[in-house]
Amino acid sequence: MEVLKSRRIYEGRVVNLRVDTLPAPGGRTHDVEVVEHSGAVVVIVQPTPDTMLLVKQYRHPVGRDTWEAVAGGMDPGETAVAAAMRELREETGYRARRMTHLFSGYSAPGFCTELLHFCVAEGYDVGATDFDEDEQIETGIFPLAELWRQIRAGELQDAKTQVAVLWALTERTSS
Repeated sequence: MEVLKSRRIYEGRVVNLRVDTLPAPGGRTHDVEVVEHSGAVVVIVQPTPDTMLLVKQYRHPVGRDTWEAVAGGMDPGETAVAAAMRELREETGYRARRMTHLFSGYSAPGFCTELLHFCVAEGYDVGATDFDEDEQIETGIFPLAELWRQIRAGELQDAKTQVAVLWALTERTSS
């Protein structure tokens, strides 16, 4: 679709916001707000086939701590696998022996360019964490059955983690 006009509203550390003016039926126009994001990785870590490692962090936009799959932004020029290895090390201290890219998907294509790259860590060694200065992270290992119960009960609401859990449950039953 042809963009008639584009205005940059905000430039930030994590996201940028622009407003694009697009043609609409009848010669009218409409504005579309676009959150620009450089992309992120989601790392699936399964200490056993029936468990998954999650991290707990405070998430200000929702005003509470959330348990989530290991995840984080990609640096410019960084591959998904390299970003997944880095994020895993930074958030958990784990060093993956092998990282495999599984698939990618947009987090919210109605307003955001963020493309999530799902990866799975296969084998790892435990070492020291390397948190960003503003991070306070706790790790936990959960049975997949308990995570599925939490998803169904509305207790685990992070969509990327829901996808990771569902992938792990599917892999477990198809192996």
